[in-house]
This record gives sequence, structure tokens and C-alpha cells, in this order.
Amino acid sequence: MCLLYTAVPQLLSSLQRSFCCICRSPMHGDVFLSASGDTTVRLWDLRQPQPTLVMPAHPFEVLSADWCKYNECTIATGSIDKTIKIWDVRQPQQPLTTLFGHSYAVRRVQFSPHAESVLASCSYDMSVKLWDYKAPEDALLRSWDHHTEFAIGLDFSLLREGLMASAGWDEW
Repeated sequence: MCLLYTAVPQLLSSLQRSFCCICRSPMHGDVFLSASGDTTVRLWDLRQPQPTLVMPAHPFEVLSADWCKYNECTIATGSIDKTIKIWDVRQPQQPLTTLFGHSYAVRRVQFSPHAESVLASCSYDMSVKLWDYKAPEDALLRSWDHHTEFAIGLDFSLLREGLMASAGWDEW
């Protein structure tokens, strides 16, 4: 991973790790997360030379991470282990909850910009799922199986609540 600052012509830092995902904090411009092939999630502050937190997040590679838009301490991670974990970065020893429902690696997780506890995931099992991790009964709100190849990306609309897009290796 290379850290670039557009106002300065030189490279800030080069990190020799296998990063699968980088996610900027929605509340702090100098802070971001990295999800890594070494099973960790790292919290970075550009004002510090090293990560401020290294969390062993999953037993296998972490493919995705996202920050809750409403709570600067809450993050979600998705992994090759087929799970989604919700974390409080102030207490990184164990996840707040673990969501099960995908049958292959979770390729992308993303929190909703419209509700604090709602997030979506997509997976190599070709599905897209909508979750409410604080739901008292079943956290899975909805599942779509419209992809015929790996589902690899998704995004919520910032402007229209309830609208989400997904991308896959197929023609969808």
C-alpha cells in the first residue's frame, strides 16, 4: 500500500503488506482502516508513523472493512471465513456480534448511510444481503440471489434511502 498526498509530490509511505481494502473514517480525515491478507484490521492515523491499532479480526484473510457512518468506534469486517463481524475499536478483543449467512467468502461489507445498525454484504456465493446487526431476532433483513457469478461490490445511494447497487462478474 502506498500513502499519497495530492498536495505533496512525493510518496508519504509505502507499506509492504497485502491489503485487501482501505476505508477512510467518515469522521476523521486523517484516519483510515486497512483490511489485510494477514487476518488483521489496522487502524491508521496519518499523523502517526505506525498503525494505532492492529486487530486480529478473523482466522482467515479479511477482504473488506467499513466504518459506521453514525458511530466512529464501530466497524464491520468481512472475510474468507464466510462471516461478517461487527467491532467496537475501543474493545477489539472480541467482536460485538458475528453474522452468519454466506456460504463463501464475504467480498464486501458496507454500512448504510441512512441507519446506524444496517449494513449490506456481498459474497462469492453470488448473493447480496441486507442486515440489521442490532435486531433482537434475526439480523438478516433481506437476501438477493440475482447474480450468476461472484458478487464483488456494492454501494448504498447517499441520496435515496433504500436504493443500493451491486456488482458481479456476471452481466448484472
